[in-house]
Amino acid sequence: MAEQTPPGRAGRPWLLERIAIATHGVDLLGRKQQLLSREHRRLLQLREEAARSWAAASSEADRWATRVEAISGATTARLVGASTQGCAEVTITWRNTMGALHPDEARVVVPALDPMNRAVNAAVGPSSDAHQRALDAAARQAVVESALRAIETELVSTRRRLRAIERHRLPMLEGELRALTLRLDEVEREERLVTRWAAQRLAPGGW
Repeated sequence: MAEQTPPGRAGRPWLLERIAIATHGVDLLGRKQQLLSREHRRLLQLREEAARSWAAASSEADRWATRVEAISGATTARLVGASTQGCAEVTITWRNTMGALHPDEARVVVPALDPMNRAVNAAVGPSSDAHQRALDAAARQAVVESALRAIETELVSTRRRLRAIERHRLPMLEGELRALTLRLDEVEREERLVTRWAAQRLAPGGW
């Protein structure tokens, strides 16, 4: 249900209070928009860095996997990898940035490859380490991408609310205040005229 301005003089302080609240809201939302925009720019840069790290780590892991297969064959490589396949654990820490809840860090733990498997050939150990780094890089990129989406969503919402107050709420309230002020001024003029007329009627020698 829309708010109704109280009639008469009571409407003036009511409107002034709401204008003050709306103005304060514009200030708060403006500062929030600035902080979110700054965080958005930071995350955009981090995304580029994370993407480069992931691409490099993934390429390195592929090269070592190829070396393992070249030395011992694809079957042996699959058997070695099966010992830790699906055993990685990822722990996500969360952060609230100006109302936007998003992942902040990812910690990846992969069981160490047992010495027997690492000894299959000289490339197995470096390949395992390279895949660990690739998994870490993938987790970091996923965290940045998720955080970026959350910040973008909150930024769009903040901008929408700010525009709604600046372009609609405040102008409407200020317009009502101007209209009310004009009506009250007219009423006051009429009251003064009536008071003057009454005083003249009651004065000696009046009508």
